[in-house]
Amino acid sequence: MNRKNRAQSSTLFLLELILAILFFSLASAVCVQFFVKSRLLSRGAQNLNHAVNECSGIAEIVNSSDSMDSVLDVIQDIYQEADISGENSPTVKIYYDKNFTPCKTGKETYILKTALQLDGHMLTADISMEETKPDSSFYQLTVRHYLQRRAADG
Repeated sequence: MNRKNRAQSSTLFLLELILAILFFSLASAVCVQFFVKSRLLSRGAQNLNHAVNECSGIAEIVNSSDSMDSVLDVIQDIYQEADISGENSPTVKIYYDKNFTPCKTGKETYILKTALQLDGHMLTADISMEETKPDSSFYQLTVRHYLQRRAADG
């Protein structure tokens, strides 16, 4: 009779141990999902922060200029890899790698696009940061700057 009681006791202990392992494995699976989600949110916040900084830099160049040509010259001086196309309404593309370092085309992960328009003395710049893989814009900024007349302009 003593042996039968011992077998039931061992079976109960084994069942309890299996349930404890199951509980901790489920809890760890939930915790891993939280860590992965927080990592993705952190990476997204870092990318957005870089995009805001880069777009704000271009906006400051536009706001400190006195003509569209000076905007293009300053951008070309700072970003030698910049791709400028168009004459009347130029578009500037600056390519960035995954670490937000300016790079050549073909190695880019992000593209900063700036569309410039001059309407009278109002210079408008539509600035956007886009990802190349999903091909989506995740930050946009529009800047309007009034170009003051000079005495020599008439």
